[in-house]
Amino acid sequence: MDKPSIVIIIPAYNEENNISKILKYFEKNFKVIVIDDCSKDQTFNVAKNFNGITIRNEKNLGYEATLEKGIFHAIKLNFDYAITFDADGEHDLNAIINFKNLIDQNYDLILGNRSFTNRLSEKFAKFLFYKTWKIKDPFCGMKAYKLKHVKQIGYFERYKSVGTDLALTMIKRKLKFINTDITSNKREGRSKFGGVLSGNYKICKAILSSYIHHRLTK
Repeated sequence: MDKPSIVIIIPAYNEENNISKILKYFEKNFKVIVIDDCSKDQTFNVAKNFNGITIRNEKNLGYEATLEKGIFHAIKLNFDYAITFDADGEHDLNAIINFKNLIDQNYDLILGNRSFTNRLSEKFAKFLFYKTWKIKDPFCGMKAYKLKHVKQIGYFERYKSVGTDLALTMIKRKLKFINTDITSNKREGRSKFGGVLSGNYKICKAILSSYIHHRLTK
């Protein structure tokens, strides 16, 4: 039986100082799609220097729409699996090995569980989502999706879910999923997701929206 084809999808915004190390690690063994969300720095030009596909949004679309663009481009190219990976250096690069092993075990959805999170809203989300859906870290940017299911579902997300809508949809469809621990690294520079107030607000809004869409509606 042939091994499933895997692509790494990296959404990036103003990550010229972090993305080189990530791409240098991945380009030897994986296909990579970088989607630059109309960065104001040299992120796009840095990414173009590596082997892989580099796409630049004509305007800033935000995290969710940028990821969706990458995932459906991967479907168009007939990859079997997509692994999403943040460009800020937070995720341990070696976590990819465990993800690949779990893909070989035919999981439909693999959810990264970071070793620590900074925001109080994310700590609350980890408690609530695990109690409700058995998801340990809903807002971790490292996830793997079997793309044939994504193609059938037809969307990455329908609201500002910070990347959780698709995962919750797959779980509601009783697809095979697993949580897996990954080491978190302290990112260099300021978070592109927002400061203390704006970041926590976005997370809280996503928690409420996810609960309404996936718990209170059929």
